[in-house]
Amino acid sequence: MMVTYIHETELHKGIEAAMKALNQADVVIGKNQDREDSLKEIHLLMDIDSVQDIKITMAMPTGLETLVDYVLEIVEGTKDFEKDMYGYTYHDLFSQNIDFVINKLKEDPGTRQATLHVANQEAARLNHPPCLQLIHYTVKDGKLNTDVVFRSNDGVKAVAMNIFALIELSRMIAREAGINELGSYTHHALSFHAYSRDWKALEGYCKSFDDRDCTIDYEDYLEAYDDYADERREKSIELKVAQAKKNH
Repeated sequence: MMVTYIHETELHKGIEAAMKALNQADVVIGKNQDREDSLKEIHLLMDIDSVQDIKITMAMPTGLETLVDYVLEIVEGTKDFEKDMYGYTYHDLFSQNIDFVINKLKEDPGTRQATLHVANQEAARLNHPPCLQLIHYTVKDGKLNTDVVFRSNDGVKAVAMNIFALIELSRMIAREAGINELGSYTHHALSFHAYSRDWKALEGYCKSFDDRDCTIDYEDYLEAYDDYADERREKSIELKVAQAKKNH
């Protein structure tokens, strides 16, 4: 499978181009992991020049409250209490190395060792292994660049949320490392796909990109974050306590 390379100056344009490329992809027939479902699939490499100032594509099956919840899950680990249910959470897998990465970037901005290794061999043997594999950070011209590798990435239901949450993780790491600006974002998805049940939604998204502006401003997200974040944190604590009581 040849690599589909997309280069854009703005994040939402890159995501839109990736989804359009996926919509035009060939169909792969047959069983895919545990799903009896055909899919469209490409090998995606997407480069975005800068993600410091972004518009957020709303080509996702959720609203702002759920997006805030997902960012908290990735950045703060508010769903880590569920790791025993699923075998892992992304945050639980990489969180022990966040301080290492921040300190590396502080001590040596030219380091090539600022990598969050998300997947491991134990998690790889699970029935539903992690899709996200690693996140690598570099600094150039005083800006924090982010490179992400997914072994598998849902191009309809997950990609927009995945990317936004990982950029918010980059913002946190940059802030803690004393780096004032985000630079480029590179998204490498070895299998960027859409299952047949989602083709209609994918086609609808792609049509809407041509018909209207499907983005919201980052400031709109910040307003939602102010409105919902504390509530979602409290809800996560309640669920954690309830699960602990159930387990004992």
